[in-house]
Amino acid sequence: MTELRRATDADSDAMVALHRAAIRSAGSDPDDVPGNEDLYDPEKAFIDAGGELLVVCRPDGPDRFDGLVAMGGYKPRDEATVELLRMAVAPDAQGEGHGSRLIETLESRARAAGYERIELETTARQERAMAFYPAHDYTETGRRQVDECEVVRFEKSP
Repeated sequence: MTELRRATDADSDAMVALHRAAIRSAGSDPDDVPGNEDLYDPEKAFIDAGGELLVVCRPDGPDRFDGLVAMGGYKPRDEATVELLRMAVAPDAQGEGHGSRLIETLESRARAAGYERIELETTARQERAMAFYPAHDYTETGRRQVDECEVVRFEKSP
């Protein structure tokens, strides 16, 4: 049994550990991924900014993540658009539907808040993400090179 709930500042350490583990399992070095400071103050960075940050918890989940098995959120970009961020599933919980549950809930909440478009970026080397987003009706809208990483942009109108 899992619980889907809004993240709080008390989840910060577990979210950082989960995020780093997910990045590592995708073949990237978490220290090479900039801009993750928002996980250290999630209520201010997401909720107070008009966004959402959700976590999926499982009582028997991995101890190293305090029971968190997945997380994801969005932040407003402008009046019509949100950016999907921090989508991560614990490596040992991937394939169990947690990512789908998160993205569907985030899309629903963004739509209810009046947003018309969701954008996100991932890297081409994250093969699971490259398959996950098109499977959820996201369309690739561009690519750019950032150092050694090919960054892929996706978009969807929920």
